[in-house]
Amino acid sequence: MSKKRTYHSDLREKSKQSTIENIIKTTYNMHSEGITDIKMIAEHSGVSVPTIRKYFPTNEDLFRGCANHFLEINKLPEIHKYMHLQNLDEKVSAIVNDFYSFHEDTLELVWLSFRLADQSKVMRNSSLQNEALIKAAVQVMLQDILISNDKKEQVQGFIQGLLHPLFYRTLRMVGGLEKNKCIEQTERSILIQLKEDKE
Repeated sequence: MSKKRTYHSDLREKSKQSTIENIIKTTYNMHSEGITDIKMIAEHSGVSVPTIRKYFPTNEDLFRGCANHFLEINKLPEIHKYMHLQNLDEKVSAIVNDFYSFHEDTLELVWLSFRLADQSKVMRNSSLQNEALIKAAVQVMLQDILISNDKKEQVQGFIQGLLHPLFYRTLRMVGGLEKNKCIEQTERSILIQLKEDKE
């Protein structure tokens, strides 16, 4: 009898985990389209709203599940790999390419996190982590640039703005530029700024 109970218990646990994963993946995909309505999410998940609330009692719980899934399937730019690049052009190119590729893959999700930052601590933290990552990359970019601290602060702010996901989104959605053109124009703008300040 104990084996039978264990068997059914294992099945229930697997079914529960499958339902949770399905809800998270469906929510994540719908968030990618800017959809946050819980009824629509339930409909596309093939479950009821009460079932979603059973596993995710609040929107924050659901956002947290999606944030964890986001980190599982999206590779964040790796700051350490820029530290060993000595050539400025190469370093700028690597950083812009990596961040713009990341922005391209997560365009609507990151936009959603900024839109909901005032309503959700999870979304606000996601936005802040994104900005902290950009700041760290720009600091590495500027580490060997010999300019005054005041000027360096201004240049850092300028480049952080260029690498920001909302700036990239504007280039793509409002400017109508293709990803490669965005990369090319941004690299050029950064290098012009850095080489002028070095002279």
